[in-house]
Amino acid sequence: MMAAKTDFASEKADVRDAVERYLEEQFAAYPETEVRRAAEYTALGGGHRWRPIVAISAGRIFHTDALEIALPGACGAELAHAASLILDDLPSMDDAALRRGKPCVHLVFPRWAVDMAPVFLVTMAYAISLNHDRSSADRRVQAALALSSAGTDMIEGQCLDLASSLADGTESQMLDCYRLKSAALYGAAARGGALLCGAGPEDADRMERAGFYLGLAYQFMDDVADVTATVEEVGKQVHQDDGKFTATAWLGVEGAAEMSRSYQTKALAELEPYGPEAEWLRSIVSEASWATH
Repeated sequence: MMAAKTDFASEKADVRDAVERYLEEQFAAYPETEVRRAAEYTALGGGHRWRPIVAISAGRIFHTDALEIALPGACGAELAHAASLILDDLPSMDDAALRRGKPCVHLVFPRWAVDMAPVFLVTMAYAISLNHDRSSADRRVQAALALSSAGTDMIEGQCLDLASSLADGTESQMLDCYRLKSAALYGAAARGGALLCGAGPEDADRMERAGFYLGLAYQFMDDVADVTATVEEVGKQVHQDDGKFTATAWLGVEGAAEMSRSYQTKALAELEPYGPEAEWLRSIVSEASWATH
């Protein structure tokens, strides 16, 4: 294993730029339909790209060329996330108006195009994750299967979220929802990035757990942001979860923040067996907050 670079802020910017360029190229290969434009509107030009950064950071533990090797799979995770944002924001779901500092896609494009855009994004996610030769076919399939598992988890989590939309939820229901809806995709991104870069089964499992705990940490801080942040700071509506049983409703703002820190600690514990090559992933775990979600 080789040591990772230490200029993490610069490396994050490089990953974000690489993700944007790669996705632009991939979108351009499809016919320019209204559905493609709606998908591009959601996926391009915004977002912190944490899931692909997590994938690349996990991959760096096992190969110094992780950005080159794991970029398609990392972008697949980002497209799956983009599809979930469209669905989350629909009038039949959260009925949101703002996402990433701009009007939600269902307020900009025809409803028929918006309805098809998540399918387009998920289909594209698997195409770009599988149709390249940057890693072995077996490893590409394993990473894609991890993404598929996270996708079905996210659907189950959204069902739980909608079913417990009133303030009568329980701690167990809320945690199940967060594990499925948020943590699963972070875990799949970390697992996929590691697998694509040569990780064995035990290391891939460890990366998945680290990503999973990181996803929970972010979700708890997202609940804090919904209560304490401004629209300008987070680029979306706040107090969107009023009436729901969230981490802040359960533990209060400070308690939710403390629980987030406990999940960060668990994620870092999974990385203890590794040396400097894991500094990228340690950095992203350590800086988890609503301001970076």
